[in-house]
Amino acid sequence: MAYFTYVARDRNGKTSRGSMEASDRRSAVSKLRESGLIVATITEAKKSAGLGKAFGAEGIFAKRVKMKDLAVFSKQFSAMIDSGIDVLRCLKILSKQTSNPLFQKIITQVHSDVSEGLELAQAMAKHPNAFPSLYVSLVRASEESGSLDIVLARLADSLEKEMNLRNQVAAGLKYPQTIAIAAIIILTIMMIFVIPTFAEMFSSLGGRLPVMTRVLIGAATFMRKYWWALVLIYFAFPFTLRLINSTKGGRLGLDRLKLRLPVFGQLTQKVIVARFTRNLATMLGNGIPILRALEIVDEAAGNVVFETAIKRIKESVKEGESIAGPMEASRLFPPMVPAMVAVGEESGDLDGMLTKVADFYDSEIDAMVKVLTSLLEPIMISVMGAVVGFIVISLFLPLFELIKLVRDMK
Repeated sequence: MAYFTYVARDRNGKTSRGSMEASDRRSAVSKLRESGLIVATITEAKKSAGLGKAFGAEGIFAKRVKMKDLAVFSKQFSAMIDSGIDVLRCLKILSKQTSNPLFQKIITQVHSDVSEGLELAQAMAKHPNAFPSLYVSLVRASEESGSLDIVLARLADSLEKEMNLRNQVAAGLKYPQTIAIAAIIILTIMMIFVIPTFAEMFSSLGGRLPVMTRVLIGAATFMRKYWWALVLIYFAFPFTLRLINSTKGGRLGLDRLKLRLPVFGQLTQKVIVARFTRNLATMLGNGIPILRALEIVDEAAGNVVFETAIKRIKESVKEGESIAGPMEASRLFPPMVPAMVAVGEESGDLDGMLTKVADFYDSEIDAMVKVLTSLLEPIMISVMGAVVGFIVISLFLPLFELIKLVRDMK
């Protein structure tokens, strides 16, 4: 994705400045026009390795509205519209009801823009940190068709399913993560405070210690001497990952690694496929043209490797080909997906078939997370047992030799 800065005017002649991400200049201009803006100037930002963006409002310190807040907003908005309340009054009520200060400010700004004559979708498009491209496009389509309440209800349902998917994966891995953190803390305490006591005792006895004991004492001495470096690495690691992920090359490398990891790579693939098929089904079901839908789900894929594959699918569709062919050629989608898509294209029910695929992979992810959790527990217990066993044997070997020496002296 490229990074662009722009100056544009709305229908009332009001000038606005901003920045955005898009696949290319043409795509950026197209998005701005769809938002009801007339582009005055647009330039691609030249930022070496993307590090400038990494520390900006679009980077690692970016504040974004939580998916839960957006889902609740959509459900409440839908209910009020269905009850006959006008959009402006709905926005005013919703701005007071949300507990998120950032989202409250954004809804208030959307209310202000709509009251000045902008369409709802245009006003929402100004806040990509709250309303994703997919959300804005569906709202725009609903305004044109007069089905805003229905589309908002579908968006709320889609967001809730996406949240459930994320929570499902997070909950399955929470227990192993807790065990791992507890184990690291216990081992660190042992290495820094317990092992040095044994080391002092062994040094007073003299003689040459066994290799295992020397290795253990060496590691404990290092940890005790450079504990500050280990703490620094612990806190710097997630920050460094986010920094790397904010650069083009770094994100590509990390995304490839995620797909190649044993077991976890397969889980990542299924999560992306479930997200892609559900988002595409939602957009097609609400009348978004296939090319525009593919462009938006490409941005929402969350993985550079899949984004590249979806772009190729979009180019193939532009040339008159089906979706299933290039999808199968990418070798990123499980064989069942292009097969189901081909059936959907032939039967004229592509959005319905994509929804079935998404539901299938949701259940697959649930089953896989349960299996993964059940496998991780014995593996982690075995690893912990091996580490503790190494420490115990390393500490008792010199004692065994001392006992043997005393016995021989008798």
